[in-house]
Amino acid sequence: MAQSPAESDQDKELAFPEAPETKTGQIKLLPSPGFRKWLSQNKVSLAFNTYHIGKLFMIGLDQAGKFVFSDANFQRSMGLSLHDGTLWMAGYKQIWRLENFLDKGQESQGHDAIFAPIGATTTGYINLHDVRVSDSGVYFTSCQFNCVAKLHEKWSFEPIWKPSFISEFAYGDRCHLNCLELEYGAPRYVTCFADTDTEMGWRVLPKSNCTGLLIDVQSGKILCDTLHMPHSPQLHRNKLYVANSGMGELAEVDRKTGKYNPICFIPGFTRGLSFWKDYALVGASKPRRQGVFEGNDETPLNQKLQEQGLEPECSISVVNLKTREIEHKIVIEGVASEIYDVCILPGLRRPLVVDLESHALNTMFRPSRLYI
Repeated sequence: MAQSPAESDQDKELAFPEAPETKTGQIKLLPSPGFRKWLSQNKVSLAFNTYHIGKLFMIGLDQAGKFVFSDANFQRSMGLSLHDGTLWMAGYKQIWRLENFLDKGQESQGHDAIFAPIGATTTGYINLHDVRVSDSGVYFTSCQFNCVAKLHEKWSFEPIWKPSFISEFAYGDRCHLNCLELEYGAPRYVTCFADTDTEMGWRVLPKSNCTGLLIDVQSGKILCDTLHMPHSPQLHRNKLYVANSGMGELAEVDRKTGKYNPICFIPGFTRGLSFWKDYALVGASKPRRQGVFEGNDETPLNQKLQEQGLEPECSISVVNLKTREIEHKIVIEGVASEIYDVCILPGLRRPLVVDLESHALNTMFRPSRLYI
């Protein structure tokens, strides 16, 4: 990993005594040299989450260059999408809407943004994963119904698309259709783990098999069929990127030919992707001891880690798309071992996120207008 010279003692390992103590333990943030400077120069902060402990995190910098860190409790916190200043999030049985209670240029107790859950739509447990929002609606993936869906004004959800190899619209995860990208406001690309059409059929396949798919929703065409547990298809400057999770890679896929072009290897299960100018921010998780991508010698990721003598990490990497190298990184240790999604918060330096359990929400109000 390319690193810039150390800037100060602040870039050393920090346990953050001033950071909130989570209910399940403490979070440690270990930034590489230059990570803080990158946040500061680009005038951005980050939102990221993990569903195995149900946490949404936000991280920025104060005026002294120290981390401003907050976390909120949302059961099975998953896909994140920022649209017109509103942060949307997939949860256990709901799609959450979080609004910033502060206007541009406004501050409160040192924060320039306070995100609070102002609304939620209940979908039931349909195994929500990604959520993507445009002016035309709130779209998301349902693993349990093997489909792309849309929030409905009255009912649980509106299914709008399923892969051609799924024979019927029925409850039961057949292919693990997990992630979604929009283009021109409409669903364009999805990823899934296999083209299986029986309930949990993808789970019984050998974990060494590269059966993951990247599919063009508009044409129904399978663009790439040799991925390993892929996630996070994303468009940036008309190029298509994907996290080839089971290989620990960030990659570009040619939108016309489907050619797979790896960009870099990250020592973890790559998942969660956001872009800022010439950079990609990529989440990585430690392989689980049990479950769908457990740490065993069968998976390509674990083989790579063993060959290179590396330990898996839970991290967010800042990848320079021009040099195709990791320039900066922040490693997350403590109770968090997985990241689901990463979201850039442009123009916000010191964000705070609160949840329904927060005492701050007892006296925090935002009327729609002044009453006269």
